[in-house]
Amino acid sequence: MILMNRTENQEQRAKNIIWNAAGDYTFPPDFEAFDADGEADLYFNCIIGSVHRFYDYSLLHDLFLRIGRMPEAELYRSLLWLGLEQCTYEKALPDRPVLSQLRILYARKVVDRACSYWDQDLFDRLNTAHFAYILGEKARLGRKEKRLLAALEFAPSMNTEEIVEAMCGLLKDFFRCRLPRLDEKNLRFRFPVRFRKAALYGNLVSVSASDSSVSGSNASKPGHTLTLYLPVLYAQARYERFQTWLEQNFGISVYTIKERQELERHLCTDGHKNCRLHVTRGVFRKEAALKPSAQYRAMMHQKEQNLRFYQEHLSRNMLNISRLTERILRSLRFDSGRSPLRGRSGILMPDRIWRAVRLNDDRIFQRTEPNEKGNLSVDILLDASASQRDRQERIASQGYIIAESLSRCGLPVRVCSYCTVNGCTILHMFRDYNESQNNQRIFEYYAAGWNRDGLAVRIAGKRILDSPYENRLLIILSDCSPNDDHKFFSREKQIPFYYDYGKERGILDTAREVSLLRRQGISVLAVCTGRERDLAAARQIYGKDVVWAKSEERFADAVGYLIQEKIRYY
Repeated sequence: MILMNRTENQEQRAKNIIWNAAGDYTFPPDFEAFDADGEADLYFNCIIGSVHRFYDYSLLHDLFLRIGRMPEAELYRSLLWLGLEQCTYEKALPDRPVLSQLRILYARKVVDRACSYWDQDLFDRLNTAHFAYILGEKARLGRKEKRLLAALEFAPSMNTEEIVEAMCGLLKDFFRCRLPRLDEKNLRFRFPVRFRKAALYGNLVSVSASDSSVSGSNASKPGHTLTLYLPVLYAQARYERFQTWLEQNFGISVYTIKERQELERHLCTDGHKNCRLHVTRGVFRKEAALKPSAQYRAMMHQKEQNLRFYQEHLSRNMLNISRLTERILRSLRFDSGRSPLRGRSGILMPDRIWRAVRLNDDRIFQRTEPNEKGNLSVDILLDASASQRDRQERIASQGYIIAESLSRCGLPVRVCSYCTVNGCTILHMFRDYNESQNNQRIFEYYAAGWNRDGLAVRIAGKRILDSPYENRLLIILSDCSPNDDHKFFSREKQIPFYYDYGKERGILDTAREVSLLRRQGISVLAVCTGRERDLAAARQIYGKDVVWAKSEERFADAVGYLIQEKIRYY
């Protein structure tokens, strides 16, 4: 992920969670939730995204806008979110069964931290009682407060219109107020609510809002707040339903259901337990083209942007291709004699027998052959997480430059991108080894979701090991900041536990996968696409086999040197 300042980083993360839960990456969220430390609140941002997914948000947008023009907007908006949390949870539960356990843990936290009845305001009393009931416990409420909480328990069977009608009735019956109308003159107030500051009060998060739609007595208050919720969420979508959504938005899988499940059984283990895999060539069914989703339209638009950027810098890009091609060819011709090669046949090397037993590496024989470029294959893996959105055009051009240079040298090249959505790592294959004419497809590169680098490296390595080539090189273009909203499973001291996948834990997991590939005979090098300060994490993962180009003019020389050194090894 991009190393931005804390606020920018967490704002982007909040958007990613919302977009993932909504299954739509095109809308600007009206609401974003943060915890007391300014970090994106996983659970409630997921609820916000699920509201977009299950309900007609245009109607709810108008409802929030009208509430924002009332004197007690803070209370009423908080009550509406409490009601939406209840019914949205019920709708999301079939796709996310782990929500049940997480909700109970969160309810316990709420009840344990609650202060006395008399020290709480109305919303705090209702919120405490709401989660106490989930635990099967009792909480003190007045008779009217009990009726109000019951009215807020919106049924999951209710549609958006019914929820809006129920909220209007609730405000009328319990607070003797009516929602203001929105005429054409007032529509100019329809700006998104953006949350900036957060403070933790007991078990709740109060988020300061800069809301240009608020009028009345609250409009002049700088600390206008909305109460949100704090727990951590890791999601697992229902398999088949989610698979349909993946094919509609990212393309048809290259594997059958049985093959995909078998692949997941072998690869989604250890820390990646309960993760999913989706490998696609970006090919869509006919109905997707006839009735394209918002995601499909965004991908096509980004392809045009990528191509336009490449053409705008055509002379520089062609020079880079020429220089990189020359350096690679020079390495391939470095030794025109005969050189020893490791392989699956030839003269047995006793000192390498242990690798066959311990590492499942069957290249324990040696033979002497003329140096031939056909012995070497190159895989290019592009990080396509949302943290790369500000430089999608640049990364697409860099991927194309490397692939085109290697193709001109006659080397078999495969190019893929990867991202993670709702615990599913998506591998988009632009071209295969024998498809040198398909380098243009790299401009279909599109950034979305998260980046579970460890699992992406694992599946890429599995596909490389299944290839027929003796010598393999994997080039990864990444900002070297693994981050995923799906938890990392660990069993320390025989106790199962789930950790956030990011920062040090994500870096160590990726480093382990890279080290394993190297022990299996795959050379791995990285091109850091982030900033210079990202190099520390990059070197922790890839060691000395990493490069960062300070400018586009030096890109070919920097990358060429690293590739040159690796090719000479073979």
